This record gives sequence, C-alpha cells and structure tokens, in this order.
Amino acid sequence: MPDGLPLVSILTPSFNQGRFLRDCLESVARQTYPRIEHVVMDGGSTDESLEILVGAGDAVRWTSEPDRGQADAVNKAFEASTGEIVGWVNSDDGLFAVDTVARVVTAFADNPDAGVVYGDAALVDESGQIVRHHRSRWPGGTLPLVSPLVQPATFFRRSAIELGEAVLRVDLHALLDYELWLRLRRRGVRFLHRPTVLAVDRDHPHRKVRASEDVFRRESALLAEEYGVVFGAGRLRRVGGLLRRMRGLPVVWSWDRYTPAFPWRNDGRLRRSVRQVAKLDPIQLTADRG
Repeated sequence: MPDGLPLVSILTPSFNQGRFLRDCLESVARQTYPRIEHVVMDGGSTDESLEILVGAGDAVRWTSEPDRGQADAVNKAFEASTGEIVGWVNSDDGLFAVDTVARVVTAFADNPDAGVVYGDAALVDESGQIVRHHRSRWPGGTLPLVSPLVQPATFFRRSAIELGEAVLRVDLHALLDYELWLRLRRRGVRFLHRPTVLAVDRDHPHRKVRASEDVFRRESALLAEEYGVVFGAGRLRRVGGLLRRMRGLPVVWSWDRYTPAFPWRNDGRLRRSVRQVAKLDPIQLTADRG
C-alpha cells in the first residue's frame, strides 16, 4: 500500500439480505483507491449471506453473531476497524462509481477542517435500475422527518467520534443516522457537501424509511427533545424538492460518465427525465415491470 494515504474503513451491517449483499461487496471491492478495509458485521443470517461472505475471501473481514440490531452491528464494526476515514454502507446499498472513495479522500485532504464529507446518491429499485438522482442537503428552518443526508453517501473522520463514544444509539431504529448527524453538528463538526454521486441508495419494501410512521414520529419526538430541532413539512419544501430534482437532470442525462462499482443500470434519457421530475415510486415501478 502506498505510504501516506489514509486508510478508509467501510462498515456494513448485514442480516438476511443475501440477495443484495453481493452487489454491496462488489461496489467496495471495485474501488480504485488502494487503502480500504471492508468490515461486515452479520447478525447471524440464515440465508445465503454467509456463503457470499466466505466467497469474498480476504477482501472482507466479517463476523456473524447475534446482535441488538443495526446500530449495534455498526458500532461493533467501527470498533473492529482502524481507518482514519469511515463510511457506513448497508448491505442493500453500495458505492456508486469506482472512484467514489478516491473522491472522498481528496475532499478530506483538500479540506482538513471538515469532519464530514457527504455527496449525492442514485436511488435504485430492487433490481438495480436507477430511478432518479437524489441531492443531499442540510436545509435551513424546519427539518424533514427523514435525514436530508443520504447515509451511504456520507463519510466522517474517526476523530469526529469521541473516545469511548458509540457511533450509533441502539435505542433508535429509523433515525439512527439522523441522530449521528445532529450530534456531530451540535458538536461543531464541519459538514462539507461534494456535488457528485457517491452512493447507491436502494429502495425496496423492507427498507427502514418505509417503516411505520409511528416509529418516525416517536423517534423524531426523542430527537426534538434532546436537540431542540423542529421537524415538519415546510411550506415551500415540495416546490424546493421539485426544483432540486430538475437541477438533477444534467446528472441523470450523463450517468454513463461514471464507471460503475455497483451493478446499476439505466435506460433512455426520456424515461430517466420523467422519473427524475415526477418522483415516481420505485416499488410501484418494479411492480409495473413485473
């Protein structure tokens, strides 16, 4: 490994998502950056996950044992890792292009005061078909109920986490990444946005953002009590969302400029444009194709 380059740790919690896991592992293994450790914490899967992990060979360090959920798995993976820069990529998501990690390392090197670097993402359906471009941003005023940062497209310095501090709170299930970003922002950590697609965010019926609204409301109340934030639907948020999706059209038209790390697929520009602007539901699109 070249001297002087920071080690990057990619943390992946995994549980019975073998049908997606191979894509995730491949997206990390295909990175051009030479200093990456991929740590997978599996919660005792009973599907094909363990066979896939064994087949990954030395490219992945993994453990399979019961845990207390996703947050516990990420915390254990963090403790088992040593990288100066850390990314958290769930087993159903992935890194978008082969130079994603290289771009992130460059951003940190060019901005030594930044503790978090985050980028944009491609939303894909179950099959890996790109649905639309998702631009990450931290809005002013009221905050959305779901994190405005795309979790697999967000990387942080290990030094941003205090000694002995758990990365994620195990009492949270839907807003666990959101709480981490709120905690680091309150601490004064600088967040830096890079306007490039860094990750794949896969949408399917069992992902957490499709969990019961009661879970989101309960956990948002907890975060509001602790951080004093206000969650709500700002008056102009829908209009702003439409404008951001339209601003993403140039990216949608030029997906082919990226060399895929994750095995995503795209189609004609007209279809891409309609999906980008209309914000069509990926699950309904999958059902329609079926």
